[in-house]
Amino acid sequence: MNMKKLMAAFTAAAMAVTMSAVSAFAATVTLDDGYVGAWGAGACIPKTELEAIGGDVKVTLDIETKNLANTADQFLLAPMDYDNSWTRVTDQLTSDTMVAKADGFIVVKENQTSVEFVITADTISTLGDSGLGFQVQNVIVKSANLEAGAPEAAYTIIDEDKVYDYCFGTDEAAAEDEAATEEEAAPAEDEAVADEATEEVVEDAAADETVADDAAVEEVTEAAAEVTEAPAADTTTAPAATGNTAAASIAIVMVAAGAAALISKRK
Repeated sequence: MNMKKLMAAFTAAAMAVTMSAVSAFAATVTLDDGYVGAWGAGACIPKTELEAIGGDVKVTLDIETKNLANTADQFLLAPMDYDNSWTRVTDQLTSDTMVAKADGFIVVKENQTSVEFVITADTISTLGDSGLGFQVQNVIVKSANLEAGAPEAAYTIIDEDKVYDYCFGTDEAAAEDEAATEEEAAPAEDEAVADEATEEVVEDAAADETVADDAAVEEVTEAAAEVTEAPAADTTTAPAATGNTAAASIAIVMVAAGAAALISKRK
């Protein structure tokens, strides 16, 4: 064999090894092309396909939501082991993006097109020969892209009563509207509180001034009454001196003027 033929054979062998290595780390499995029915069992990702990737496998499902006759109130799929009594394996998956209910059904939004999770090599080894299947409700699992992966974070779990809002997106819209409303209402509420506080201060001040004025008027009135009180009869002396009478008259005038000023201030 000459050198050219030897090099050609070597190159072909190298390419074959390279292609084999690439295929071992990525694959696409065709599953269902139509809706399999409410709570139906879709096609499986064969166990051999998962094992061919080697180690932990990142699975990206290509999905389509199917709102039958506009009666669907949720879009769900449950990864499971068909060969072992349809045992759900959701709790053995990890995903940074997946959302599921506590019962193991993955919840997807209306018009969502993919679901992504990682299944470990240990979980793959427990599957039956049929591999990883899916029970679905208003979802078509069209295909699965397989590639080497590593465990991700724990997926999000939502309550049963939140499923509808999550599927149809009303939870996010409602949350955004509520946040915007609260933000707009906050300045108005603060202003109203400030106005109310100011009004209370003014009312308190007015009340204090009224009390003070009432006390002053009462004091002046009492003083005037004391000054104008008739002197006791004196049968042992001569009539009162004119100077004392004048002083009393002046005191009465001053008291009256003070009372008038206070009353005018209140008006």
